[in-house]
Amino acid sequence: MTGCCNLAAEEAASHSRRAQMAKKLLVIDDQTGITKVVEMIARQLGLDARSLNTSAEATETFIAFKPDILMLDMIMPEKDGIDVLNEILLTGIPVKVVLTSGFSESYLRLAEGVAKFHENPNVSILRKPFRREELLTLLGQLMAD
Repeated sequence: MTGCCNLAAEEAASHSRRAQMAKKLLVIDDQTGITKVVEMIARQLGLDARSLNTSAEATETFIAFKPDILMLDMIMPEKDGIDVLNEILLTGIPVKVVLTSGFSESYLRLAEGVAKFHENPNVSILRKPFRREELLTLLGQLMAD
């Protein structure tokens, strides 16, 4: 009987260690549908995923959660992605950034420039609308790095 209990305890401890080691993803996008889909796919890959649909609390949430990967929409109502990216990179917390936009390429280029200014070379671009396979591939690459 004790062997069974020990095995269950070992499995629980192993699961706990894997959960603690899971990489974290924070998605900031004003489109709820996108954040739900990205969270679902990220969790299937084993990421600890959270999302925000408003940019107002983006920096505070980023500091509290300390994600390994940040997926950030460039066009949002309260604060645009450029401002959010600048604030987040000013924290000095290392993060891999995925910039998303369904609008102009100029926003994405400007955001890349902001990241380079902050000496953060870990920037990827995912243009909207993106396919599930594109997201899976990109997140898989970012998790492996």
